[in-house]
Amino acid sequence: AQAIRTPVCTAPPAHSATATSVAAMLRSRPGALAVALGCLAATALADGGSGGIHSDLRRARTKKPRDAFRGDGQEALSRTLNKALARSEGSLARACANWTAPELQRFMARILERRHGDLNEIYERTADRRRLQKASLDEYQQHWERANAVVDRSPHLHKPLRDSHCRQAVMMWTHHITEDVRRELRKNNHEVPLLPEEEKAPCHAADGDDHEQAVCLGVEQENSCDWCHSTQATREEQGHHAPNALLPQFVGPDDGNPHGWDRKRRCDQDYKDPPCGMCEGVGGVAWSDKNEDIQLAPCKPLLKPEEVNMSTVARPIYPKAFTSTKYKDVLIGRKTDPFCFKFFPENNSSGPMCYRAEDGVAKYYDVEKEAVRTDYNVKMNGAFGLFGNITSTVTHVGKYMWIINKLWAGVDQCICTDPGRLHCTKAPNCSSYVWHYNFAESAQYLGRERIGVEWLGEMDLDHFIIWAHHIWTDPKSGRLVREWKPWNGLQIYDPTGWTDAVEDPSVFETPPAACKKGGAKFRINCDDEGRYRPKGTDDGARFAEDLGSMAMTPQSIVV
Repeated sequence: AQAIRTPVCTAPPAHSATATSVAAMLRSRPGALAVALGCLAATALADGGSGGIHSDLRRARTKKPRDAFRGDGQEALSRTLNKALARSEGSLARACANWTAPELQRFMARILERRHGDLNEIYERTADRRRLQKASLDEYQQHWERANAVVDRSPHLHKPLRDSHCRQAVMMWTHHITEDVRRELRKNNHEVPLLPEEEKAPCHAADGDDHEQAVCLGVEQENSCDWCHSTQATREEQGHHAPNALLPQFVGPDDGNPHGWDRKRRCDQDYKDPPCGMCEGVGGVAWSDKNEDIQLAPCKPLLKPEEVNMSTVARPIYPKAFTSTKYKDVLIGRKTDPFCFKFFPENNSSGPMCYRAEDGVAKYYDVEKEAVRTDYNVKMNGAFGLFGNITSTVTHVGKYMWIINKLWAGVDQCICTDPGRLHCTKAPNCSSYVWHYNFAESAQYLGRERIGVEWLGEMDLDHFIIWAHHIWTDPKSGRLVREWKPWNGLQIYDPTGWTDAVEDPSVFETPPAACKKGGAKFRINCDDEGRYRPKGTDDGARFAEDLGSMAMTPQSIVV
């Protein structure tokens, strides 16, 4: 339930060769800090390493399509890509309307049987939208079987399902098999679907029909972030709140649990055999993807749900506005560069993760303003740990976010970002807002536990679960105390640090002055007014050059 954010650059572990050389440079050369930052930024913002000789691998590392493969809007984009498909596939190209959903599923199964694992590995490393959403062909087939059963009795869902399949099939054909495999399939006269040349078909599920809603969620909302991070006003709309994970059609782990985490570190609500119980999915302070690299919170079951006086149980619902002055977290998100320069919590655990412990000075939230702000002291790791902690202010208002970092020696930085656009896949709304205050109101109650709460000590708390989110509330104070999601992070709220108001509304003023022209020395993706400006393809190179020159001459840097 944490707002998605971009931390400042970190260095590799101190024992690595890179960290050693950076540390030596920082000690020996005046102004080397800015040069080091430039090196790390260039690595993080470049397209991700040396390309192989194979054209498919080179293309996989390319993050933006050439102008010839782009279009203004869904219809124009589909027409452009269909022209390219018609050129390459000739008479084997077949209009989407001439396929059925099961035919497209068989087509995708052939692709998945022949896919090149190195391609998806590249997509996973960089959280690329082309990455596969399921871990195996078996998982796809089980998903398709459930969808087909619903469409058989609800034929009005066939078109949105088929159109979604066409888009997914074209993506797999283009980005998950090599040209050699495509040539082989052409020789065997395998037809290839074209994209539907129209806006995405709406998917209308009947009220109360959880099976139809599950199909539409798969069609319209592959990115489940919108369950919690759409606007509060749209929460009751389809796709903007979590479905019931206990229904039989949901069988976890949805992403295949690629890191092999045990049930203490990860237990999702849609685990069926057996379902999650008390003191499972408890999590703790983690520092790597290895299952054993975590300090699990001690946990002892006290009372089962049927043994608890429910009038003493506080539901896991945030105040609509609050200030917390005693807050800590461990942020976890998918790794996109070697130094964890920037990372974002995602909606599945695929790919390597970054981990960062942070002390909150203050956290402010007001759902009516669609706003949250957190002021942090951040502990730096590796070579940058030589310089001590930094401070960071993260403000998320509406769909935009501003991250202001106070570094060392008077160096400051502002990052302007649109977090939803950075992780959205095929959702109709690619915007990410602050979490719904009541996103977990339908969470399942697991019972009362005695748990060793990080930084607070032993407490008797009530344990709730909603999908992969685990939440603990305090029956004495009625406050939310602890949250854990294994690929998003750990959050701890001291019950004595809550105030159900934000006394100073100016904490949400945006754009911050530091992000405007004349503000912070480093302004990344910000225009002169401090608003988000999408970066250009050469931002990484220009950022490195500007940072390097700053080592010699103080100046304001805009990227």
